Amino acid sequence: MRCRSKSYALGIGFLLTLSMNSAWANNELDDALGGFDKPAEAQNDLNEALEGFESSDLSTAESTPSSSSPSWLNLRTMLGVNSQFTTAHSAPPQNEVDWRGLQQLQLKTRIEADMDLPNSWKAKLGVNANYDVVYHLNDRDSYPKEVLKTQESEAEIFEAYVAGSLTDQVDLKVGRQIEVWGKSDSIRITDVINPLDNRQPGLVDIEDLRLPIFASKLTAYSSNWAFSLLALHEQRPPKEPAINGEFLPLEAFPFPPGFNFPEVDSQKSDYETTFAASAEGRFSGWDLSLYAARVQDSRWHFTDNKTARDYGLINMAGVAANFSFGGGLIKTEAAYLSDLRYNTTTDKKQRIDWLLGYDYMSIPDWTLSIELADRYIQNYEPKMADLPDAVEEHNWQTAGRVSYSFDRDQAQLSYLVSLLGETGQQGGFQRLWLDYDYSDHINLTLGYIDYLGGDHPLWEAMKNNDRVFAGVDYYF
Repeated sequence: MRCRSKSYALGIGFLLTLSMNSAWANNELDDALGGFDKPAEAQNDLNEALEGFESSDLSTAESTPSSSSPSWLNLRTMLGVNSQFTTAHSAPPQNEVDWRGLQQLQLKTRIEADMDLPNSWKAKLGVNANYDVVYHLNDRDSYPKEVLKTQESEAEIFEAYVAGSLTDQVDLKVGRQIEVWGKSDSIRITDVINPLDNRQPGLVDIEDLRLPIFASKLTAYSSNWAFSLLALHEQRPPKEPAINGEFLPLEAFPFPPGFNFPEVDSQKSDYETTFAASAEGRFSGWDLSLYAARVQDSRWHFTDNKTARDYGLINMAGVAANFSFGGGLIKTEAAYLSDLRYNTTTDKKQRIDWLLGYDYMSIPDWTLSIELADRYIQNYEPKMADLPDAVEEHNWQTAGRVSYSFDRDQAQLSYLVSLLGETGQQGGFQRLWLDYDYSDHINLTLGYIDYLGGDHPLWEAMKNNDRVFAGVDYYF
C-alpha cells in the first residue's frame, strides 16, 4: 500500500513540475508581475479564482423563475435522483450487512425562494428533502438502525436569511448562511466557520459540503478592503457517517466488547454565541485575507466518562493570500489554533496549520492544481497516535486536481486525488467524474471513487468502499 500511495504522490509532483515548466517556457513572469494585464480568457479565469467560493445556490443558468411568480419573487425548484453502486466489497459473513451492489437510489428536491424586499433588501429561503428507496429494495431490516437514521430520509431548512445595506458602505446579513474563508479548493485550513456533511468522505467537493449556520454578519467597505464582524449564534455539529455503516465501522476502533459508542445528533445545535472577524483586501495581481474566530472544532472528543461526545469550541487566527504568477495562482494559507481537545490526553493542545498550492490555468480548457498542507500539533504526545485520535505530530495532506472543459464549457471532466501522510501512506481517495449540463434544465453527473487504504485504521477499514456514482438533476 505504501508503494501504491507513493505512486500517486509522485504523479502529483509530475503534474506540478509540468505546469511550472510550461509557465516558464511561456515566459509569462513579466505579465504576472504586472498584474492582470492578460488576454481576456486567462484574465477571466484568474478573476474567477480570486473571487473564491460562492454560496451553493441553484445556478440561475440551470433554472428559470416560474412565470406565475410575482415580480418580487424568484422561485426555483430542483428534482433529482442520485445512485451509487459499490464495486469492491466481498460477500459478508452470515447475519452481517451486505454492502455489495446498489447502495443508493435517492430521490431529492430543493426549493429556493429569492425575495426582493423594500429599500433594496433581499431575503432567501432554501429547503432540502430527500428519501432513499434503496433500503426497501435491499431488505431494510438488515441495515443497522443508525444507518437508516442517518441516510434513509432527511428534510431541513438550508440557507434562510435577509440581507441589505445599512449605509452606502455597510451591509448586514442575518440568518442561516454560509461564510467561506480561505483559498483552497480541496483542503480546509482557515475555512472554519461552517461544519461539513462528512457522511461519505471524498464523494463531492468541499463547496457542496458546507452546512449553513445561524449568524449575523456586518460588513464595512473601505477602498480595497472589506471588514466583517460575525456573531455565530448556532454551534451546529457536522453530519457524521452512520455508526456501524460503511464509513464508520466500529470494528476499526479498539473499544471493549459491549461498548456503547455515543451518538451525536446532527439535527441538534447549541445556540451559544461566539464571534469571528475578517479583513479582506483585493489588489492588482494579488489579494490578502486576515481571520480570527472562536468556532466549533471539526474533531469530536469523549465527555462524561465516554458516555457522550462533543465537538467543543476552539480559537483560530489565520491568514490567506492569492498571487497571480506564471499563468496561474499561488495559494497560501496559515492558521494558529488553540483549545484543541483530544481523547488520549487531558491536555488541551495548540496546532499550526499551513497550506501552499498552485493553480495553472493558461492551457485552454484545462486547469491543473496542486495543494500541500501540514497540521503541526505542539507539545505532541506519542499516545495521541492511538485510536480514537490517530494523529501524528505532523499531519500531512496532499491534493492534486486536473479538470478539462469541453462542449462549449457545458461539460467538465475532472480527476482529484487526496492523500494523507508524507508519502500518502496513511490512506486517501481518488475520484474521476463528469459533470454535464445537458440543457438549461438538466444536469448529469457520472463518476467513480477509489478509496485507498493505508496506515490509518479508518482509511484502511474503508478501502473496499469503492463505488460508481451517477445523478440527474432537473431544474424548473
